[in-house]
Amino acid sequence: MRHVLCAVMLLAPAIAMAAGGDHGGDAAGDDRSIILLLTLLGIIAAAYLMAHFVVDRLQKRFLFVSGAEYILLGLLLGPQTNVLSDLASLAPVIAFLAGWIGILYGMELDFRRLIGSADHSTRLAVIDTLVTGGGVTVAAWAGFTYGMAFDSREAWLAAGAMGCAAAAGSSSAVDLLIDRYRSAAGGILSLLRRTARLGDVIAILGFGVLISIFHTGDTLTSQTPAVSDWILFTVALGVVLGGLFAAFLADDPSENSRFLALVGIIAFASGAAFFLRLSELTVNLILGSVLINTRPGKQVYRTLMSTATPVALVLLVFAGVRFEPVDLVDGLFVSGGYILARVLFKFLGGWLASSGTSVRRDIARGMMAQGHVAVAIALSFRLYYDGEAVDLAYAAILASVILSELVAPRLLKGLLVDAGDVSQDVAFALEVR
Repeated sequence: MRHVLCAVMLLAPAIAMAAGGDHGGDAAGDDRSIILLLTLLGIIAAAYLMAHFVVDRLQKRFLFVSGAEYILLGLLLGPQTNVLSDLASLAPVIAFLAGWIGILYGMELDFRRLIGSADHSTRLAVIDTLVTGGGVTVAAWAGFTYGMAFDSREAWLAAGAMGCAAAAGSSSAVDLLIDRYRSAAGGILSLLRRTARLGDVIAILGFGVLISIFHTGDTLTSQTPAVSDWILFTVALGVVLGGLFAAFLADDPSENSRFLALVGIIAFASGAAFFLRLSELTVNLILGSVLINTRPGKQVYRTLMSTATPVALVLLVFAGVRFEPVDLVDGLFVSGGYILARVLFKFLGGWLASSGTSVRRDIARGMMAQGHVAVAIALSFRLYYDGEAVDLAYAAILASVILSELVAPRLLKGLLVDAGDVSQDVAFALEVR
């Protein structure tokens, strides 16, 4: 149950901040925070037990990755059932979770390790994310503008979020295959894992630029800052906080103390980004990239990695909570077009990135997974924007994540079989280990 306790400790400060912010710290606010915390404790415990004893074994046996059960749980607990109905109070919690995902992926930017890497993961990640993200953005804008008659700004905003989420990948399928076929842990699987993680970093950076372009909310300045100013604020906030907190963590040898310090760090950074209406994902990504390249970076990385599972679990639940029903025909049109466009541009990006290298031209078969970063982008997007196009974009991203996570392991296995890295005939004991 360590992951359950970890998730509750992650959420407690954010929930307290939400209740205190909405109710001025009075007794009613304290009661609401306690009720919310206990509700989430029950949710997390039930979801974790289901995942640990049922879903994990099914995933290894039938070779699929699924987060749909957690999203469904969120749907059942959303405003329609009045269990988690106060969406305004949940906003700081969602910002906190998005910030945690950001710092997790910021830890991938260990420059010493990246410079020492001799594979083609950086090339694959850059070309794939640019082609997929850019292509899907343009296609989605065209669909919203000409197919559904949304105004240009709303169309570009929703399309941009869909493009950033489409560019985001996931290493979930790779991790599942590594766990099942341990002898194939190197080679293509290692390349694809690094590619997915770097692609997620680029997608988060792109999302930070999108939030700066379409910045919303009041400012405390006499003149509205330009887009370049918001981008500079995002980068500066992450760098400054990363440097300050690196010094703070340097003399802390205890893992438990580091964990508690990180909770406070992420709550502060996410709160600052939320107040300025900037991307919590991007600010914490930059903060994490600073931390990993300092002396305590490796210890911080190990502490953060132990929290990845509970954070992802709660993130998926909140993704279901924040879902808003959309018109069925419009939803199918946008979701279907989005999924098709992502697949097509993934293959195009993979083919372009592998040209002139030893990498297989069909490498995109192993890059179809779409996971927690895409969900975090969608949730963070909903923090600041609303409207019909936003609801449709959000629904399309969740649909794409669910479908891609289901089929990605099978597609990756087929790629490994064709490449000769694994055999179709594996021992049954390995399949269910």
